[in-house]
Amino acid sequence: MDVFRVERDDDGVALVRFDHPPVNALGYDVYEALSLLLDELESDDAVRVLVFASAHDRIFVSGADIKDMPHYDRRRGATARKVDTVHATFLRLQRFGKPTVAAICGHALGGGCELALCFDFRYMAEGPARIGLPEIGLGIVPGGGGTQRLARLVGRAAATELLMLGRRLSAGEAAAIGLVHEACPDAAATEARALQVARELAQQAPVALRLIKRALNDGVDGDLVRGLAVEREAVIEALATRDAREGAAAFLEKRPPRFTGQ
Repeated sequence: MDVFRVERDDDGVALVRFDHPPVNALGYDVYEALSLLLDELESDDAVRVLVFASAHDRIFVSGADIKDMPHYDRRRGATARKVDTVHATFLRLQRFGKPTVAAICGHALGGGCELALCFDFRYMAEGPARIGLPEIGLGIVPGGGGTQRLARLVGRAAATELLMLGRRLSAGEAAAIGLVHEACPDAAATEARALQVARELAQQAPVALRLIKRALNDGVDGDLVRGLAVEREAVIEALATRDAREGAAAFLEKRPPRFTGQ
């Protein structure tokens, strides 16, 4: 897929722009393309830092396309394969051997938020854009590691509120709880800040950076893989419910969902 545009500079920074109109939705083909791109950039010695941004100001990454949900194969095997693909791709991004920086301009909800959680640094533009994991409103469970990475990043109390109530945060609110490192005035300032930090990182010792990142991943997130297995089972069970079908239908019909607990 030709959805990732890569701009390399002389400082060792690779700026990747995600361009998958109309809403930068994620899917099997995107996950495969991202994994291949990560392999390419990790093996390129001229690249020291990865910056990720959207080619569209209104949307960072939208995650799954809700219009497709009524047509999902909800059998356990099919759902498990989807979750495994997302988990593997996002884990690959988190464990990328070089520093990563996200410039979040536009909404980052659901899978977009989960993708952002995999980056080492996150900067977000102020304005109408929101970030969060609102899957509860669809009667489903975040399936890209959100239940695990969010709690590790912002603490259990804040994560519980965001996950169980489906809160959508502004850039300032996200910065206040540590979900993003900094709220920037607008899209241009956000990208400029992300590139500034990336160039600072590119001046640091590459081996030491890689070892620090590995220590953080293996230490602070030592039980992440086990946690992802727990999330996997929750996603499979939730997606098979009638409430999950009702949540998607209500969203598409622009009405409040009528959940029955089935």
